[in-house]
Amino acid sequence: MGKRMLYTLATMTGTALGVGASAVGLLRHQAGALRRAFDDDAQRSYSTFAEAVAPPRNHDDEDSATLAIIGDSWLCGIDVEDPASAPPNLIARGLGRILGTTVRVQSTARPSALSEDLPRQVDEILRSAWLSRQLSESWTDERRFAIISIGTGDIIHPIHGTIGIPVLTQAINRLQREGRYTVFVLVCPNLGGLPGLRDPLKTSLRRTSRVLAGSQWLAALSSRATPLRATGALTGTTRKSLLNESGRFPSTLGYAQLSSTVLAAIADRIEAPVEVDRSLDIPEKGESARRTDLAPGPETGLAPGAETESGHSAALETEGAS
Repeated sequence: MGKRMLYTLATMTGTALGVGASAVGLLRHQAGALRRAFDDDAQRSYSTFAEAVAPPRNHDDEDSATLAIIGDSWLCGIDVEDPASAPPNLIARGLGRILGTTVRVQSTARPSALSEDLPRQVDEILRSAWLSRQLSESWTDERRFAIISIGTGDIIHPIHGTIGIPVLTQAINRLQREGRYTVFVLVCPNLGGLPGLRDPLKTSLRRTSRVLAGSQWLAALSSRATPLRATGALTGTTRKSLLNESGRFPSTLGYAQLSSTVLAAIADRIEAPVEVDRSLDIPEKGESARRTDLAPGPETGLAPGAETESGHSAALETEGAS
């Protein structure tokens, strides 16, 4: 009886070790494939910006605003065919409508960026003559904004959290102290929810990305920055349509939704009254509806070819930490 028990235990132990070794081997294989794909993303096209986005019509432009985009592929607009649909341009245009002024925007965000790249990107922003406060005659802190997105690369290329978090904190502090920026941090998304992933890699990425996102959230709050959830921003339709076919970064629609989340947070932070032109919300009419259906009648006293805009209040909400 004792020999049978020992034989059974030995068999079970050997099987468990075999399964464990197989799982470890599979995890290494999956992680290696994802890491190679992530590194290849660095060669993809992305949007680079150092431009001035004009203010909306009928607004004075006494003082321009400043927008700095820093981080990785979740903000740089990777594989976006039209630069106007990339986050730097979308956020700048929205910010211009909120503030009613020209927005000088510059992006240092790059595909496959890691936390160790943040100091260099922050240096580029702080040394930028384009974003210099001296370009504006009467600049104010309320018109200078910096958006940071980082963390995906740190999960795919594992580093110690004690390294990545201090680097993020230092970047926030430098932007606030040296550049007088109001900083917003788009924390690491839940990588376990990306399409095409299988266990054990899916479970590992979900756990590690949630831990990093929580640490980034606390680091942002402790540095008086505003944290935002990237995963929470990608809601409202199927997740597949909001991510690129590879699943490693947002699609054009996903970038638009992330930009909306950032703009909502900015509007909430500065307590800005927001009016949104809804005249183009009807797909079947589009621009023709703006020119004809909304054209002023004789009773308005305006010229027949003149145009007016109608606005409706839009309640913008930001999502907190889950």
